[in-house]
Amino acid sequence: MKYKLEMYGWSVEAMGHSLNDSQVKSIQDLMENNGYSELWEVRNDLEDEGIIDDIYSPDLFHESRGLANDALWFVLSDENNKEVLKFIDQDMGDFYEVLGDAADDVPYEGYIAIPGSGDSSEVDNILATFDEGKGGIASFETFESDTVPIPIDFCYQKGDIATPDGDWEFVSKVYFKAKELEVNEYLDYSGKASTVNIYRKDGTIIS
Repeated sequence: MKYKLEMYGWSVEAMGHSLNDSQVKSIQDLMENNGYSELWEVRNDLEDEGIIDDIYSPDLFHESRGLANDALWFVLSDENNKEVLKFIDQDMGDFYEVLGDAADDVPYEGYIAIPGSGDSSEVDNILATFDEGKGGIASFETFESDTVPIPIDFCYQKGDIATPDGDWEFVSKVYFKAKELEVNEYLDYSGKASTVNIYRKDGTIIS
């Protein structure tokens, strides 16, 4: 029998742009001139003003993923589109137990939005945007199973984006019995919240 897995919950589209001090000054001047008190108000003006070339083509990271939290849940349907299973994050198998020794060979997916750290060691300022959604996240490729799958047959690997405010943990890879399931399509969702910050190398945050 063929099966299809769908993932629901909260999602995030995260983007990270590196900025020099001159760009940060231009953003602050633009906020002051337009009477903006919060950074998110100026975001849509940055491209028009030539401060950033393309707001949706960041140079550090651009990821749209499901968030790894208690809101995460899954629906499994058979080849007749009949729902056969619904389960939550806590019902799933452990990534390291399901994959065993092979788990150590799976690259960890992580990004650092902290100027002066890791891959951002040469970056002075980072404009980080996190647009959260709720509802559908992704549908995965169909797979075959001789028996009806159960929740512990599935697991996922976490990834994260580290910021001075804390880490955003997301679903990096989803597995069925140690086989990675590729995303087939993204599902519809509604907007939830947006976070826009500039993290500076001196530790200050513009928000």
